[in-house]
Formats: sequence, structure tokens, C-alpha cells
Amino acid sequence: MNQNLEFHHIGVACHDIEQTKAFYTECLGYAATETVEDPIQDIRICFLEKSDAPRIELLAPVDENSPVNRTLAAVGVSPYHICYTVADIELTVKELRRQQKFVLVAKPVPACALENKRVAFLYKKEVGLIELLEA
Repeated sequence: MNQNLEFHHIGVACHDIEQTKAFYTECLGYAATETVEDPIQDIRICFLEKSDAPRIELLAPVDENSPVNRTLAAVGVSPYHICYTVADIELTVKELRRQQKFVLVAKPVPACALENKRVAFLYKKEVGLIELLEA
């Protein structure tokens, strides 16, 4: 595969952003962005940042149709995905599907919490769920 995947963040599924955010901000010293609702992905999102630690994205369901509900029901609050920045999202999706046998879970769509840059989700049993963010 010729596409460079650069780490961007770890997504964490949670029931309540405010409750989960409190641990990261009060106990670990993370700074939080404003929580936004993404109607395309049917989730609420808040980013947590700290200079010497990975960026974390908290994801909470908006309603029963939110994609994080299945993870929350199965295991509770937990890591949900790892996001990578890519130069060409269409080409990277194509290569991951063809060469690595990933399954496309969600086609590229604009993400309001990420400056409307396109994101796509792919899954592979041996890897888990990954998100691609177009640079």
C-alpha cells in the first residue's frame, strides 16, 4: 500500500461526554474543545488535547440510531476507533479494501467537528475499526 496513514486521534465511545470528559480534564490535564453534534454521523463529539499525549475524540450517541450504541451496549465506555489522516481518501479506501481486505463501513462524508473534511470508516477483524480523515 502506497498511502501514508498518519495518526490523528483515538475515538472513545461514551454514554455522556461531560462525565467522561471530567476524568480527562480534571485528572489527566487534557483541554477540551466545545462539544458539537454531527447530524450526518448521529453523534456528539468533543476533542481532548494535551501536548505530551495522543488526541482523544469522545463520541456519544444522539439517539438510538447512533453508530456507537452497539459498542456501548456490548462493552460500555471504551476505545472505538483509531483515526489516520490521509492525502487521498478515495484512493486509500480503495487500496485498503483491495490489498488489506478491509470492509467499508461508512463511505466518505463531511465531518463537522473536523472542519468539514471528509471521513470514512473501515473495519477488519484483525485490526478493528479505523477512521480515515482526508487532509
